[in-house]
Parts: sequence; C-alpha cells; structure tokens
Amino acid sequence: MIPIFQVIHSPTAPHSNDSLHRKMALGDVNIEQQLAREMGAPPYPVQEISDSIPVRAWAETLNVAEVCLLFDPEFWYSSQCWEQWSTAILEEGTDNLINVPLGNQDVSWQAGRDISPYLTLPGLETAATYRGEERWMRGRGQNLLAFCVAVVPISLLKTVPDNLKFGDLADYWITIDTEVRIFCEGWLHAFNALREAEAREDLIALCQWQGLVLELGCANGLMAKTCKEKYPVTWLGIDMHNSALKNALPWLDLAIQADIQNPLPFSEETRFNRIVCADVLEHIPYPWELLSRLRQYISSDGFLVASFPNVGHWSIIDDLLTGRWDETPSGILCVTHHRFGTKKTWQGWLEKSGWEVIRWEEEKVPLPSHWEKYHFGHQVINYESLETFRYRILARRSQLCI
Repeated sequence: MIPIFQVIHSPTAPHSNDSLHRKMALGDVNIEQQLAREMGAPPYPVQEISDSIPVRAWAETLNVAEVCLLFDPEFWYSSQCWEQWSTAILEEGTDNLINVPLGNQDVSWQAGRDISPYLTLPGLETAATYRGEERWMRGRGQNLLAFCVAVVPISLLKTVPDNLKFGDLADYWITIDTEVRIFCEGWLHAFNALREAEAREDLIALCQWQGLVLELGCANGLMAKTCKEKYPVTWLGIDMHNSALKNALPWLDLAIQADIQNPLPFSEETRFNRIVCADVLEHIPYPWELLSRLRQYISSDGFLVASFPNVGHWSIIDDLLTGRWDETPSGILCVTHHRFGTKKTWQGWLEKSGWEVIRWEEEKVPLPSHWEKYHFGHQVINYESLETFRYRILARRSQLCI
C-alpha cells in the first residue's frame, strides 16, 4: 500500500499564487466542502501533513519508494477508481514520474474521448467507467490547472529546492512544467479546478455596470475583481462565511458577514445600481421574500442580475427515470439547495416579488443521443427547458408594484 498524505493548508497560507484560492483550515469547512471531501476520500488510511513543512527534508526521513499526496480534498473519485489506479501503480511502478488520474484538472483531456457531459452523480459514475486505448499517457504540469492528487516517487521529492514547502509544491510543479504520467482508466472530477467560473463573465455581460453594486453570496470575490477591472464601480459583498470574506477583501469596497435570510443591514435610503444574486436564491427556503426586500434597495434605473439552476434539465430527468436523486457538493442537486424550479417557477417567484424580467439567457447542455429512443406520444415537450441547466436574468423593479 502506498502511504497517503493530505496536505493541510493553514488559514493564511495561499494554496496557489492567486490569493483567491486560499484553502481553509481542516476544521473550517461548509456543508458543500464536507460532502466533496467525503466523495473524494480514498478507501485507505490518510495521514496529515502541514503545508509549512519543507518537502526535501521530509522526504529524506521516509523509507518508501513513493507517496500519494492529496493537495485538494474537494474532488470526486470512486473507490473503484482508487483501487484501479493504486493496483496499476503497484504492478507497473511510477515510471519515475509524477502520476495523476485522468480528470477535469485539464479540460482538454476530455477532447476526443467518449466522456459525456455530466451534471449529476450518475453522470460522474458513468464518466468513471472510461477506459482509454492505452492505460497511460503523458502530460505537462502547466496543462494541469490544478494538482488534486498525485503519486510521487520519493526520489523526485528529494530534488526540489531546499526551502520549498508542501504548500508551494503543486505550484512549483506547474511553474517548471513538470512531466506527468496520467492514468487513463476512470475519471476524477475536481470541484475546485474550475473555480475561475466564479468570475461570472456571463453575468457581467448582461448589462453595463455603474455606481454602487451589492452582491449577495460574494464568496471569494472573483466576480467583483473581474467586474472592477472593466467598470468603475463600488462593490459591496455579503457572505455568511467569514473565511470567504477574508479572501474577498482585496476586491471589495465593503465586506459584510451576514445571513441574507435576515433583514439586510442597510438604511431605508440606501439604493444600489446593480444587485447580484449569482446562484444564491436557490440556497434559501423562501427566495421570494428576499427578492421582495431587495426591491426597496434598487435605484429607479437599477437592475437585478441573477442566475439559478433549472431542475427540468434532462440530466435530472434521466436520474429520476432510474430512481436516483443524489445530492452533490455543487450543481443542480447541490446539498444546500432549498428550492428547485423551472423557468416558469422562477418567473412566477420573480413576478410575485415585484420584478420584471427584461432579459432571459439559457446555459445549455444539449440532449444526449439516447433521448432519441424516448417516445412521448402526443405530449408537448419543452426541449429548450430540457437542454437548459441554468438561467441568467436581468430584471428591473416592476412598474405594477409601487
């Protein structure tokens, strides 16, 4: 058995060169992160190692040929995939290279491979059955985007700079463009590998930005950073997680720790030019109540900019047809979602709350080929809804509500 070590990141030590990607201490995790860690945990004992420990000195103390390092605990990799990968390495060795599993750390790995788009746990399970034409392929560190987990020969750890610590090791490999060997049986989904999506360029493109902006659920502040690089706005961010707000501080003009289900901490005279709810409304029990309260804070020419998932997507229907409804750390069936709706549902909640939607956009994953075998008789099918997994909207205060 290859020894496995989880690199534990301190609250202040950056996981990468971008401070937005700082990792929280092990005990400071939310529900989504906890579920992600459970879904990626190997079926073997795991030891902890601090990110402040020098790599080379530590490697000199070990009497093993290789170790498995977990740099990011938030990923999905089935027990079967773990066993296949471990067995292959034990039988065939590491080829004196860093070994990583095939997965979405590098989205180009999916190109030309028969891996269907996945949005739910059964989709991930299907992706995990992938078998490449060859068991191994080669790659480069710069193409990885992120190292989630890697099996590393001790001999390679002994060649790193003397002062390099575990918290900087993954970035070091990417910087020097280290060669890696990729295991092509199975699929690893890294929940943090695509965090650049939090920049929400799609929402920023919905309108021009000006004046005072309020973002509910600002997380690490990446949307604020991205928007302020293009527009001269003043950005207020609210989030209930203090650790996220600390990461967001460089990009916010004001950070507020609060639960958005409670009354917002603003005076009655406060007016915002833009209010952002980016995949936030579905996380609260009564989104229409929050939407109603937000009306009083929008300027006369202001906009609500929001996005939310569509429970009518074909991936959800596929799961229901097989008796599945599995909560996941993110996506349509995120473990912290309280509300599920289609376009008609969300439109009703918005109108009920005094908002007029002036622009709808759909983010789609097309129907897969197996839907061609389904027969619906005379039933009228909304194929646009079936293919849409997320809606984006631009709304203004309804003139019908005073």
